Amino acid sequence: MKKEIKPRTIAFQIISFMFIVLVVLFIISLFTTGRLIQSLMESNARESFGNITKINVQTIDQTLSKIVTLSRNLELLIKDKNHYEADLNLHIRQLLIDNPEVVSICIAYGSKPYSSNNTYLIRGENFLINPSYSDDFSFKDWFLLPQLTEKPYWSDPWFDSDGTGTIVCSYSIPLFLNGKIDGILRLDTSMENLRQIVSSVRVKKTGYAFLVSNNGTIVAHPQDSLAMNYTIFDLAEQFKSPKLRSMGKSIVNRESNFVHLNKIGIPANIWMFYQPVPTNSWSLATVAPDAEVFADLHNLMYIYIGWVLLAFLIIAFAIWYRTRTINQPLEKLVDSIQKSQSGVPSSATLPISDTYEIQVLNTSFNRLKNSLKKYAESLQAVTAEKDKIVDEVTFASEIQLNLIPNNKKTYTIPPGISAFGILEPAGLVGGDLYDYFSVDEEHFLFAIADVVGKGVAAALTMTMVSTLLRTSAPQLKQPEKILTYMNKFLIENNPDYRFVTMLLGIIDLKSGTCTFSNAGHTPLFLLSEDGNITKYARTHSTALGILENLNASSETIQLKSGDEIVLCTDGITEAISTEDKLFGTDRLEDVLKNLKNPDPESTAQAILNAVKSFSGPNKQTDDITILVVKYMNLN
Repeated sequence: MKKEIKPRTIAFQIISFMFIVLVVLFIISLFTTGRLIQSLMESNARESFGNITKINVQTIDQTLSKIVTLSRNLELLIKDKNHYEADLNLHIRQLLIDNPEVVSICIAYGSKPYSSNNTYLIRGENFLINPSYSDDFSFKDWFLLPQLTEKPYWSDPWFDSDGTGTIVCSYSIPLFLNGKIDGILRLDTSMENLRQIVSSVRVKKTGYAFLVSNNGTIVAHPQDSLAMNYTIFDLAEQFKSPKLRSMGKSIVNRESNFVHLNKIGIPANIWMFYQPVPTNSWSLATVAPDAEVFADLHNLMYIYIGWVLLAFLIIAFAIWYRTRTINQPLEKLVDSIQKSQSGVPSSATLPISDTYEIQVLNTSFNRLKNSLKKYAESLQAVTAEKDKIVDEVTFASEIQLNLIPNNKKTYTIPPGISAFGILEPAGLVGGDLYDYFSVDEEHFLFAIADVVGKGVAAALTMTMVSTLLRTSAPQLKQPEKILTYMNKFLIENNPDYRFVTMLLGIIDLKSGTCTFSNAGHTPLFLLSEDGNITKYARTHSTALGILENLNASSETIQLKSGDEIVLCTDGITEAISTEDKLFGTDRLEDVLKNLKNPDPESTAQAILNAVKSFSGPNKQTDDITILVVKYMNLN
């Protein structure tokens, strides 16, 4: 069962429609605006991160560049053979005092006695010279790599146990004598100085910076547990982040970039800008959480959403108010119509409105009210007339049914004969007829007829035929004479020229002969007791009421005891199925063949059931009439 849809008011429908439209526009606007602003803010964040990173890279680079310059000047002094060792020591002392970023200096000669391999540093107000008593230094990176490559070298952070006793980063250059490396000059800077520079970097609210060596090692970080313990590649493996690994490769290749990393630990969602330090190929990275980078975007979106919601509420209220003023007259009209209990809403009051459509509705409603009143009055008269006609037609139907024999009154049938008829008109009255009665003590008459057309006119014609048959048969006693007489009467007294098909037969009860005449009717079927079927399709004249000089003939058959005469109208043979096929005489014969121990009533009912089953739900379009007469030879 279909669920009834509850009707909605105009105001509700308009506001709902506008709400859907505004929501769609809001989502589209929010998406496009958000993407545009996010792109602009991402570009601004890249520029801001880049500026912060570049400034601090320059600060670190200035420190490291100064160390490079000092090392070159000191190299020249060492190569000068005209200076005394005391002068060199004095120069180194003053260099350490004037340049606090240099925490110690080491001059190591691999081919000289250990006593000449010294580390120079300032401790408090004292200038210390620590000699090296072993050759372990010759296996350390700061000594070995520049010696092998014959190029300056920046070391990774390492612990200087012979000098300051702190973690330092060293710049080492080879000292050449006669084209060969004679020793290594090393200037050390404290990693604490670089860590302070990195720690002082502030990005947004909680952002920070960290320093990465040229092999990906984290050398300075706000979290001390990461510094000198992890590389970028270690973190990439730990967090299963291909993007972090790709960033590590980019740092090692001395590239600069602005990247977004998410789900890689703490913080889980960050933006990072990294840039190499020119002097030693390390890289400085600045980091800030995504929420802080786009905090302004989020605030702007909240403001934007608030304004959109406010605008929607204002528009919704304006639409509601206006539709309410328009809808009120309609509601009054609907209420008045619903209160009207009769078919003519004469008590309905019309609303007053300045809206054009409402005014048109008022005018139309007035016209409708007047038209409906006139229609109701006319309908009452027509209904009364129709009821009168229906009563008369019903009465005519009862009269017509009384004209045909009553199957239950078997005492009117002579011994040796049994008969059963069925008449089902398509409407209240019909144009079909069947009849059977005794002409005299030795003759029994049966007839079936069909008047062209349907309805009252056909029923009246058939009533006339039935009456004429009953009055003329006892005098004429021969089928062809009876048909000729009836044809003449119809020609003279049938102004509508409604012709009649008819099959009429008379049985001689003593001899068992049956003489019949077919005036354009459907065939007669003879069903013998042994199951044989004989069809008599020949007609002996045209239908009655067409030709003035009708020349009818007849045909005689010898009946055997148990023979059944089966007659029907074209309502049987021309019944139509749902596939638009006719029932036909062949199917009628099949029904007769399948009968077992037939009698007139069972034969007639079998034919009727077969036709109705064949037609299915199709409406009956023609009168259905069946007559079965059975002869029993009492002799």
